[in-house]
Amino acid sequence: MRLLSIISVFLIVSITNAQPIQGPAPAPQSPGSGSFLLLRVGGGFYLTGADLAKGFPQFASMPAGLYYKSGSNITVGINHTPFWGNRVNYSNLFGDMLGPSGEVIDQNGFPTVTRYYMRGNSTTLTVGKLLGGKGGKSGQFELALGAGFMQHFVKMRFDVGRTPQLEGEYAKGYDRLTNGLQLVQHFRWHYLNPETISVFAGLDVAQGFTKNRRSWNFADGGPDNSQHFDFYSGLSGGIIIPLSLKARKQDNPKYFD
Repeated sequence: MRLLSIISVFLIVSITNAQPIQGPAPAPQSPGSGSFLLLRVGGGFYLTGADLAKGFPQFASMPAGLYYKSGSNITVGINHTPFWGNRVNYSNLFGDMLGPSGEVIDQNGFPTVTRYYMRGNSTTLTVGKLLGGKGGKSGQFELALGAGFMQHFVKMRFDVGRTPQLEGEYAKGYDRLTNGLQLVQHFRWHYLNPETISVFAGLDVAQGFTKNRRSWNFADGGPDNSQHFDFYSGLSGGIIIPLSLKARKQDNPKYFD
């Protein structure tokens, strides 16, 4: 009995003084390895090709997009790109309406000052993959493909009220509104950290399969029913703003041995 009492006391003291032992710590996550929403805003400059270059040689933009990035580095997003150009390549937008000076004549018989600009936009859905690096501090490359809708037209500025042949419904005969399906490819580098504002920069390439949507073009003396192939490419860059972080840190589990 004395021996059993001694053993019982020893076991009680041992259990009372036992220290918790931590389980193996989970592998640390890099700042950009979670899944979260991204708002991308930036600027870009693009050169045109194929049929688009016949009307507009170049344009600038401020693209913006909302993206979801998964924990496996897949990105899914929607992107909107406005087109702003101040050069128009069309040699004659007005056909036989021009006066001897080569300018549009107003209702008083005087040449009117008319300025032309490129305007338009594209909206696309994209799916991409972030490659290389460890995310966050080391940066990653993104390859993304997408499809959507694009359109462009000629915007004119002139003295309203003095040139009725360019106003109202008549303006549609000169603006060469064109739109259709668009395919896009993005090749970007990201410095991505969901705890702060990050940056991106890359190359954008796009192809459009479009048609003129006006029933009559005054310069051509009829409709343009041909299929157009529009192309542009250029560089863009900007900032990335994380909107919501889904990944959460967990406390290390503890147990007694």
